[in-house]
Amino acid sequence: MNKSRVEAFTDAVIAIILTIMILEFKTPDSAKLSAIVSQVPYMVSYAVGWLFIGIAWYNHHYMFSKAKVITRKVFWTNNFWMFTTSFIPVATSWVGRDLNAQGPEIFYAIVYFLWSFAYAVLSYTIAKENELAGYHKVATSIRNMKIYRALTSWKFVGVEIVIWVLALIYMPALQMLLIAFQVLAVGGHVNADSDKLF
Repeated sequence: MNKSRVEAFTDAVIAIILTIMILEFKTPDSAKLSAIVSQVPYMVSYAVGWLFIGIAWYNHHYMFSKAKVITRKVFWTNNFWMFTTSFIPVATSWVGRDLNAQGPEIFYAIVYFLWSFAYAVLSYTIAKENELAGYHKVATSIRNMKIYRALTSWKFVGVEIVIWVLALIYMPALQMLLIAFQVLAVGGHVNADSDKLF
């Protein structure tokens, strides 16, 4: 597969997803500044979704810049990741209607976990396919990414599930803050040339 074509396609899909998210933001009917208050829940949800996608795109770009081989398997796992990403605008919009409603929060959690799983599979696939092609340094560099290490750690995933269940039961509105914290905590990658994050 041509790497630049896959990257261009991914960039286009991500740009469309981000555009759809902002289009869900409703312009108030009133010219008073206080009219925007009703949109605050959506703005919180939108900001978390933007952060979510922005950090993922950054790490995606890093992986693809390192990769020497893009196979059909990488192409299809990338498509699976984009498919899960395409649900973020729906989840964001629904949560934005009521930050305390459990139904939308559960749906957002499902989307988040599917997206995380797809991203872990994509990272694994890129590393494995490059390793099979003899590019061991590329595979090691990708496996050293902070987000890859977190998403493939059973301890991290287990603790995350427990925290999410407790948040959904007792404090649904805090789920957005939990997502933002998790994305920031594992979102950076470790540069192959240094220990510096991002």
